[in-house]
Formats: sequence, C-alpha cells, structure tokens
Amino acid sequence: MRRRWTPLLLAASALAASGCDNEPVGPTSDTDPVRTLLIHRQDTGENLLLDTDGTLAGEFGQATRGMLPIATHAGEGTAVLLAGSAIVLTSLSDPERIDTIIRSAPASQSLAAFSASGLLVAFVAYAPTPGLLVYDRANRRVDTLPLSGADPVLPPMFSPDDTQIALVSLTDLSIVVTVVPLANPASATTRPIAVSRFTNRLIFGWPRWGEDGLQLAFRRVAEVGTDTLLVGVVDPTIQGAQLDERFRTLLAPAGDPEREVAFVDASTYALTTDGTALALGAVPGNGAPHGVYILTETMTRIRPLLDAAGQYPVFPLFIRE
Repeated sequence: MRRRWTPLLLAASALAASGCDNEPVGPTSDTDPVRTLLIHRQDTGENLLLDTDGTLAGEFGQATRGMLPIATHAGEGTAVLLAGSAIVLTSLSDPERIDTIIRSAPASQSLAAFSASGLLVAFVAYAPTPGLLVYDRANRRVDTLPLSGADPVLPPMFSPDDTQIALVSLTDLSIVVTVVPLANPASATTRPIAVSRFTNRLIFGWPRWGEDGLQLAFRRVAEVGTDTLLVGVVDPTIQGAQLDERFRTLLAPAGDPEREVAFVDASTYALTTDGTALALGAVPGNGAPHGVYILTETMTRIRPLLDAAGQYPVFPLFIRE
C-alpha cells in the first residue's frame, strides 16, 4: 500500500477541468466545530479551502497552483507542498510567499509530517537513496537518518515531545512500528502491534502520534454489509501492544447506505490534532472520480462534503481547526 510520490504525479494536475462546478454537499453536525480543509483539485491543479460545514472558502493561493500538498500544521496554518523537483512551505497568512526548503526532492518519497511544535518536517525518501529526512526550519538544515530496517507504508509520525519518529511497516503477517530517537537513531526499536492486518486494513494517509499513542485508521472488512472505518490508538513503546478502538463509522454516507465508498491510489485520510475528527478522500460511487468526506467520533456514517462529478478533489488536510 506504499505511495511513492514523484514529480510526475504533478502532471495529472494539468488535466483540463470538465466544466462542472457543482457546489459541495452535506454539512457536518450543528454541534461540530467548523474546521477548514486544504484540498487539491487534481483536474485543475488548484489548492482550495473547504470548510467542514460544506462551504468553499476560496483558493489557498494562486502561487500554489500545480503544487501538491503533502503535509499541514493546523496550529500554524502552514503547508508543505511538492512543487516539481522541490519541496516548499507556505502559510494561510501569506500563501503567495513560497519558501523552498528542499531544492531537489527525492525521486520517490512518502507524504510528509510536521512535528508538534511545527519546527521540524519529516518524510521518507525511497529512491535513489532510502532514508528518513528531517528538515529543521530554524536552522534550515536537512538531516538524513537511517530507516533502521523499516520499510514505511505511511508518512512518519513525530512523538508529542518531538524527540522520536514512528515508522509503520507491513510484513507478510503483521503491522510493525519502528521508533527512531532523533538524538540517537542507532537505538531505534521495532515492535509488532497486536492487530490483524487482514481484517483491519491500514488506510493510507496521515496518522498521528498523540499523547495516548499512535492514532491509525483502518478499514474493517465486514463479512456481510458495509465495511467500517475504524480509528484506533496503540502505544508504540510496548511489545505486542493492543489496538484500543477510539471510534468507528460506516463507510457509506448518511441517507445513502448502499453507496459504500472505495479506495484508490489518491485516497487518503487526515486526523485533527486531538484525533476526534477525520477528513477522508475516497471514491464516492456516484460517478465522481473522487470525493471528500468528514467524520467525527460522534457520527455513525461519513458525511459528504464534496463529491461533484466534474471535480477531482484529493488529499484533504486540516489547515485550520
């Protein structure tokens, strides 16, 4: 399930729009706070702001057109984007100001992650040289750390105190987590987590390392009926740690229980900082190539925000909470 992003992926953003500009559909619950998502329209290359009440809040910034968002820090309102062969950073406060942080991106890489403080950005390079790349924003320096045997299938996760990074890999039988201490990468440890990788299938996207452990999203396969999206928490420092379920939601929209969503290469999820809400990008099954959904720990079904047939919204990320 590994996603390797290369500059060639950005060529898809040059596809012509089909001319259908349907409005977003379906607000969230009246009791949920209104958050803002950053989404990429793969058909036009635009990066748009979409509020979780279903309101389009405009373009993130014309200067970012054609760039692919690969991480956000909602507390700062900042975003990291893949721009051709470079990795850049910009912000909600001044989206036209583009700061290049890595001038030559790896030929193949993972999505990225901010540290809790926002001072560090990390991603995995797969090719040409595998490694864990950590960019220090204060010192404008990139450190390359060993992967310590990990073959990550998800973006890296910083610990809440910014001292460690977790890397999730798959073996033939299990899900394993490698924890890399930034001060001493050679002391990295790898442990399996006690959850079936067959009935609980990892969903690709942006997991988090919260105060209570790693927050991961799974697709739980049902023998009969609709599959569910499960958000669980696991302590990466415990051998064979059990997955503690936080919440689950049926993978079909409210009011349309037969229309179960599907997952393709561009499908992802992202969690809020506190892990209580999730943005999902998936195929809606209504003729649209892709859609954006929101769910919280209080919902029993996903809520559609944008699944218009003429659009291709991908990579929803929380940029304002």
